[in-house]
Amino acid sequence: MDPLARIGLLLFVLLGLHTIDHAVNQPSRDLPALGGVVGLLGFAIVAVAVVLALLGNDAAPLAAVLAGGATVAGFLVVHLLPDWTALSDPYWDFDANALSWILIAAPFAAAIWLAVAGARRLGHDPIPA
Repeated sequence: MDPLARIGLLLFVLLGLHTIDHAVNQPSRDLPALGGVVGLLGFAIVAVAVVLALLGNDAAPLAAVLAGGATVAGFLVVHLLPDWTALSDPYWDFDANALSWILIAAPFAAAIWLAVAGARRLGHDPIPA
């Protein structure tokens, strides 16, 4: 299996675990509707990147960069920056436990990994050896 597909599948699973964490582990609160839309779009973008990688499509590396970058931006805007938009659900504003923080950090790291892997495949090494 193509490494971009493996990393993308890992990210997809981690996004699913993050979503489950919202429903099962976190305290009840009003979540922004736009945040849910961003989450759904994130799943869709990652799924497209995975399918392109599985098919060996030439657009797979660019899709990986876009999916990884969009996921990082989404987590920043929705969960890590202070409350500043209709998308905001900052983890700093409620008593997020260690599991919730892990389920932010893990997909965030996987998204960076996916974007870097895609960039390297395109011939742009954002992290030189």
